[in-house]
Amino acid sequence: DFTAAASILGKPALADMSLGLSTAPILYAAQEFPHLRPLVKRRFKEQGDKQTALEALYSSDTAMDKAKDLAQFHAQKAVDALLRLPPSEARDALLRLTYVVITRKK
Repeated sequence: DFTAAASILGKPALADMSLGLSTAPILYAAQEFPHLRPLVKRRFKEQGDKQTALEALYSSDTAMDKAKDLAQFHAQKAVDALLRLPPSEARDALLRLTYVVITRKK
């Protein structure tokens, strides 16, 4: 949601925050910028909350990298689990899916 335009994502930018959802980048930014915590708790419902959160996220030196690392960690866990299954078309499709999810732009 934070690294691509709406035309690439296939959904409006900041759609998750508009739904009141806090994704990993915002939660990591809130660790760095404690003033975001009340915004997260109230689910970005007050005017200016989304903009404030976005500005903090873009000011963060680490939030996006930590979120990418978290996604890669879980993708690798999925791959490790899948590799314990017997080879099959279904297993191979799931392996490809882990790559697609990590590298997707839309």
